[in-house]
Amino acid sequence: MNHPSVSISSKRTTIFSQNSTITFTTTSWVRNSLAGVALVATLLLNGCDPIGNIGVTPLTPVETIFTDTLTLRTSTVLADSVRTGSPDYYLAGRYVDPLFGTVTASSFIRMSLFAQLDLGTAPVYDSLVLNMQYNYTYGDTLPAQTFTLHRLREIIDPTKNYYNNSQVAYDPTPLGTRTFKPTPRSTDNGLRFKLPDDLGKELFALSGLDAGKNNADFAKVLAGFALIPNAKNTAVLGFPAIDDALTMNLYYHTTTDSTRKRFYTSAVAVSQQTGSPIFRAGFNRVTADRSGTPLAGLKPLVPLPAGDGPTYVQDALGIRTKIEIPYLKSLGRGKDIAINRAELSIKPDLSTIQPGMGIPNYLALLETDATNQIFYDATNNVRVVFNDIKSGQTEPPSVLYNSRFNTYTWHITLHLNSILSGVTKNNSFLVSPSYTSQLGLGGTRYQSQFDNRVTRLVVGSKPGDVKLLVFYTEAKE
Repeated sequence: MNHPSVSISSKRTTIFSQNSTITFTTTSWVRNSLAGVALVATLLLNGCDPIGNIGVTPLTPVETIFTDTLTLRTSTVLADSVRTGSPDYYLAGRYVDPLFGTVTASSFIRMSLFAQLDLGTAPVYDSLVLNMQYNYTYGDTLPAQTFTLHRLREIIDPTKNYYNNSQVAYDPTPLGTRTFKPTPRSTDNGLRFKLPDDLGKELFALSGLDAGKNNADFAKVLAGFALIPNAKNTAVLGFPAIDDALTMNLYYHTTTDSTRKRFYTSAVAVSQQTGSPIFRAGFNRVTADRSGTPLAGLKPLVPLPAGDGPTYVQDALGIRTKIEIPYLKSLGRGKDIAINRAELSIKPDLSTIQPGMGIPNYLALLETDATNQIFYDATNNVRVVFNDIKSGQTEPPSVLYNSRFNTYTWHITLHLNSILSGVTKNNSFLVSPSYTSQLGLGGTRYQSQFDNRVTRLVVGSKPGDVKLLVFYTEAKE
């Protein structure tokens, strides 16, 4: 990405920052990239020794200025819908939140073959069992939770987008019901359904047939399952969609060997040639009744201004805090500027945390504009705002909550310079939770790592709870 040339000449510069005055020396330096400017200036501003005069004739006198009073506008935005298809986590449960309303989540899961269903010579059917491991809970897990499992009557299409308000048909009569007390801190976090023998024998009979050889034909026999919470549940559980954590196990033996054997299908489809994952066909339906809460008037894509109050964030419901920088291009009052360092930080309102309902470990910034929608790139992936380059490496786009300072902080120097140069058109962000520091790394799509939980956040309403700190270099007349 090309940026305008920027020159910094050797000059003694004074920065006024509210109650203190800082003086330092900038150094002659010419770069064709704003990234170079940001890196050099950041080193200086962080107290490193000046790198000295490197023999470049000063081209333009400049002054470096600090501000932490740039206007920010905040609001709460509800997405018209949230993509929850092909998730990393399946969600199921229900809980009541005094701020965010009654939240209900249901999982719709298509099971896939890892190999051809061929049980060999003289197999004898034993049983069919669905195992679902969970390692995420949100809400009150002390009471017992009840779930029913239903057979889907509609095939989930892995090439189609599914959303938090999508629906597929399923049998009203459950295949099974489980009531249990979750044990979030235990190593044995399994939800187990022994499935009816008539379904087990139906699948057992596919051994060696075409319907047991590929996922398309297999789905015509068993489209999948819906996991539905009871109306009295008090927590939402998250089931990781990995092949050893969410499996349907067909147990059998042979007439010549009584040893129990297992053929399993998974929530993750794999290539029968390479064994590599190829898709997850499923989605989470997540809804909320916000009657009587501060968010009762929230409407899709219509900002709810913060005013003197807080803003809100919740993952799979598509509630996000919007942060606008309306006067960024007015920062230099018409003069040419380059931003040397920019830090955007937000503070959660810790008084709103309740037992079982903590704040997200990680947050990310998504690009938006006046439409309040998120944007997707050419590969249909969410456009996220990256942190600046440090020590030759790109920082992950998700930032970890700093419990010492009670902040989430992004370094967005390069992104703001890209806005100033006209390369990036959008000067607004949507704050969205993510559950990993490895967001997008290793070829993983960002989208599968968003909207997988119901974790919520209330952004503080005190002065400075949402703040942008900027050091910038301004050309002098």
